[in-house]
Amino acid sequence: MDAADILNIQPEDMVVALYLRPIHPEFFHIFASKSFSAPEYEAELWITGLSHVVTVRSTAGGRSAERCVTEIIGPDTLPLPERGRAEVLPLQDGQEASFGLRNGFRYQISTQVETFDDADVFAATYESLRHQGRREGISCEFRIEGLQRTLWPLAMTVPTHTRGAFLLHAFHIFPDARTILKTQTLIEVPQTQS
Repeated sequence: MDAADILNIQPEDMVVALYLRPIHPEFFHIFASKSFSAPEYEAELWITGLSHVVTVRSTAGGRSAERCVTEIIGPDTLPLPERGRAEVLPLQDGQEASFGLRNGFRYQISTQVETFDDADVFAATYESLRHQGRREGISCEFRIEGLQRTLWPLAMTVPTHTRGAFLLHAFHIFPDARTILKTQTLIEVPQTQS
């Protein structure tokens, strides 16, 4: 997916796909990435257009494909594999979901879709989020050379480390619709037996 394709994505196209394995980077165009680690886990975060991919691996018991969860939030047209997929959900305003997964992870997500009537309020919110993403997380603004626009599609994420879990606030911003899709994901790693 290139920047021109990103302009055509609509908020209602977005879904969350949940996998019990890592997904190979060949499925994505990775615009920005960052790695995180805590005593209980390692996390890898990619911005892949108006989408993001986060993989959280438990560090207990060594690294293996079965000791991870991957969340992909993006348009339903992404060509994703079937193998290892646990759930696919459309992202709707006010949605909350929680899953205990067979590999011992616990996954929770809540969503909010905010559409602005006032263009100036939307632009101010956009700028605030863009700066926050640069300071506290990772973000990517999708500009197309030669095209004149004031605001561009933007994806930004702000990760937070908590004991035994990875918390991610993500914002997928659709300027043409003046809409911001906000998600909050909590991925809890399996507790080790003492």
